[in-house]
Amino acid sequence: MKSRSQTFDLVVVGGGLAGICAAISSARVGCHVALIQNRSVLGGNSSSEIRVWVGGASKHGINRYGRENGIMGELFVENQYRNPDGNPYLWDLLLLEKVKAESNIDLFLDTEVLQVNMKNEQTIESVTGFVQGSETQITFISDYFIDCTGDGVVAFNAGADFHLGRESREAFDESLAPEVADQKLLGSSLFFYTKDVGHPVKFIKPFFAKDIAKTEIVKSRVIKKDDNGCAYWWIEWGGDHDIVHDNEMIRDELQAAVYGIWDYIKNSGQYDADNLTLEWIGSVAGKREYRRFLGDYMLRQQDIEEQTDFKDKVAFGGWSIDIHPSSGMYTKEAGTEDSVPDGLYHIPLRSLYSRNIHNLFLAGRDISVSHVAFGSTRVMATCAIGGQAAGLAAAFAFKHHILAGDIYRDHLAEFQRLMLREDSAVLGLSVPDPDDLAQQATITASHTLTEINTYREDSRVYPLHKPIAFSFPVNPVIRSLDLMVDSELGGQLEVSFYQTGRGQNYIPDSLLQTQTVSVAAQTHGWVTVPFEWRPQQPQNIFVIVKENSRINLRVSRQEFQGILSFVNEPVGELKQPKLHHFVRTSPILEWTNQTFNRQNFVFRVAQTAAFSVDNLTNGYIRPFAGPNMWVTPVQGQPENVTLTWTEPQLIQEIRLILNDDLNEDLINLHHHRTDFPIMPELIKDFTVDYLTDDGWQTIANIQSNRQRHLRLRLPDAVRAKKLRVHAIATNGSEQFSLVEIRAYTSIQTLVKGVDNHEGD
Repeated sequence: MKSRSQTFDLVVVGGGLAGICAAISSARVGCHVALIQNRSVLGGNSSSEIRVWVGGASKHGINRYGRENGIMGELFVENQYRNPDGNPYLWDLLLLEKVKAESNIDLFLDTEVLQVNMKNEQTIESVTGFVQGSETQITFISDYFIDCTGDGVVAFNAGADFHLGRESREAFDESLAPEVADQKLLGSSLFFYTKDVGHPVKFIKPFFAKDIAKTEIVKSRVIKKDDNGCAYWWIEWGGDHDIVHDNEMIRDELQAAVYGIWDYIKNSGQYDADNLTLEWIGSVAGKREYRRFLGDYMLRQQDIEEQTDFKDKVAFGGWSIDIHPSSGMYTKEAGTEDSVPDGLYHIPLRSLYSRNIHNLFLAGRDISVSHVAFGSTRVMATCAIGGQAAGLAAAFAFKHHILAGDIYRDHLAEFQRLMLREDSAVLGLSVPDPDDLAQQATITASHTLTEINTYREDSRVYPLHKPIAFSFPVNPVIRSLDLMVDSELGGQLEVSFYQTGRGQNYIPDSLLQTQTVSVAAQTHGWVTVPFEWRPQQPQNIFVIVKENSRINLRVSRQEFQGILSFVNEPVGELKQPKLHHFVRTSPILEWTNQTFNRQNFVFRVAQTAAFSVDNLTNGYIRPFAGPNMWVTPVQGQPENVTLTWTEPQLIQEIRLILNDDLNEDLINLHHHRTDFPIMPELIKDFTVDYLTDDGWQTIANIQSNRQRHLRLRLPDAVRAKKLRVHAIATNGSEQFSLVEIRAYTSIQTLVKGVDNHEGD
């Protein structure tokens, strides 16, 4: 056997989405990174080997503005462009290309880490892996490691403190925990795809297939002949066993169940499935849970349900606490026990490193959370943005030669500035960067939207048979609300105004006032609802219009930045008691935007500052208590945003964050199809220019853009007193919008070298 060793700034073990995002984020700020994956493909549970949908904080569109930004956001948006039909192999290819595009990453596939070598009891010195196929043993030496293996192979062999199984209810005062601690886990799953070939196809059941008619499956689960892949998430088993050491036995049981389910569909006579054939069946079980390692903080049930606002928040989630029975598909219970928060919640940095191994960071399924909280944090897009945070944290520690825990204790503000600069997925955080020249500039715009008016000439009549609602930003005051009404008979229009609670929530939280307005017969136009409110700080408001069959409203089929409209329809999960048992619900399950996305009830509010150009330097890079972006209508001409300094500035790097509509739920595989290949809100064509004595000079002429985060690097710095973004066209939106603009005297990197992001 050949043996060799290699030294890296950082070693990431595990090539799922958490590991990919960890490696890319640290590589982009200058670290030389080893990314080690024990399979032939990247992506972990999302890969073509297993084919789990990449779920995240949006929970398939239930949470508003829940889609992740950062590197995970890049993957979602680019996959939508390249792979709108959700081909799993094209998803594999995108992940591989994204990693290979980073010259600071050395990728090691088919490499199983078998040994962890310690410098002392609290410090990892190296890990050693065996490369399958080439009979080579490689020792990876570094001062910092990130365990993204899911099962925690590195952390376990390093002696990191961990929990396995369910903690007792008393341990963290969690109502969803069992009275007595045990070793039960969430099980593993294995999926299959079918295909209609246009002619009859037979299926001969293998002798080892389960006769599911003799199990609880046919009674307690929903079998549909047209379902594929992760739609069968409930094909789950193994939680009463050791998920790792019994892995092969669990896989065999799952395969036997899959063939039994397919036999039931094909041969029971209860389905019209003659022309269907089995196109693909997984051979690798998708694991949900194993070891969870202990950091300086353990996230728990209350943190999710109460949306704890941590000082060291570095990522977020939004999936419900989604706990599956350990006996899986053979149970009489519902497939999940769900506790739904009112919106997105925060994940602290202290949950992303080991409390006793001082150079070990954690990302993915093995972070510091209780079993109950794990029911939410385990979904892959949440794991991915935690991976980006862990990758930046490890790079930051490498730069400063500090321990993992020192970031929280001594360098938190500086680290959070780095996160925001790199477009990390974090909520409600604004930490101004003193090196950002835009902070010192006066910012102006050629035009700015100052009125909310969702009317379009092609708006349609909407009968008010059920209550409806909409939300919009209030900044600084609302003095009245106008609704577009069509009513032949006239009647009473009852409108209630609610605060939404936390900045990331879009629910009717606390009632401010209810107004009843008389609508005259033969009304076809604007009706004013008197209401005045000046909140102490900008925030969204939630407006409910009560049903009245004598009155119609109007609906426009066009998105409007910062505005959401809702219908009073329960989400589908509430209608599936076999699959979902809700122990905590939220108004987000009743006031849904999923079926009403990119449509708005017609209303108007005068004189708003919610879309001010000042938003471009307020530090927020996501919607939070308002849109946090500059917006102006597309009026058939370019629009400009201009930065002006009192003295000329040297500029070598410019960073832009564009609006890619984080309310639009995207998915990697076949859960649903989104019609447009590029997010319409993204500015498509624009230039970035600076002013000289000879007039405006173009730094970059960008056409057919489909990215959110752009970094423009110049070979040599330019001296400018003015800098502008000259917006020419969008990808379909009727509004120009921009989230952030930054300018720096030098190229921004953290450690040696310069990051090499492919979009530069």
